[in-house]
Amino acid sequence: MTTIVYLGGSKGGSAKTTTAHLAALGAILRNKPAIYVVTDATRKVRGEGRPYGVLDGRSATNLGNILSASRTATSGWLFLDGGGNRQALDIELASEADMTILPFRASEEDLDTVADDMRRIPNALAWPAAWTVNAFAQKTAEFYIDALAKAFPGRVITPPISFVNSVSELLADALGSPATPVRSLARKVFDTIEERYDEQQRTAPHVAREDSEDLSRALHQPASNMQDKRL
Repeated sequence: MTTIVYLGGSKGGSAKTTTAHLAALGAILRNKPAIYVVTDATRKVRGEGRPYGVLDGRSATNLGNILSASRTATSGWLFLDGGGNRQALDIELASEADMTILPFRASEEDLDTVADDMRRIPNALAWPAAWTVNAFAQKTAEFYIDALAKAFPGRVITPPISFVNSVSELLADALGSPATPVRSLARKVFDTIEERYDEQQRTAPHVAREDSEDLSRALHQPASNMQDKRL
């Protein structure tokens, strides 16, 4: 069966899309079948030149069909790229996924939002993304990881996904040959996901995936106002 990983979270600009593309590319570089699925109706479907599959899950029908097909596939990885401020869809897709990851950046706003998301989605894992590589800035940013790990023990993935400037090429209309730093980071991202998933399978009881009957409602629910909750 295909392993479904949902990259979600309420806040826009938290590196969900780049993380999903990196994971899909990393899987391919590790000789594992992989598909990237866009679910945000405001984004284009960009598949040209990519060595991994790219599917359009922006409508409830398409997304439901993709999830149904994944249940009959014998292997591979499906990376679902969520959209900002769609809390109902986050909850629905988290129930469908084998693993839910909430990328967040080094800011107070990101920390507050991801903490709120983790309260609403008890099985979700937070992952620092687009993280600074500057040694001085890293010491300051470490506060965000420590605070979240203290509030949610065992639910923060480390090490962080480092910021690599050339990763933006993954978001272009067409992808050529990814730069060496991008390929290296993609391998690390996928390896971390795979290791964490394997650990999860060893320690957590199996929970059957839920049906996707509520996807249409979740996809079409109006965006709600973000709440300012503190750790």
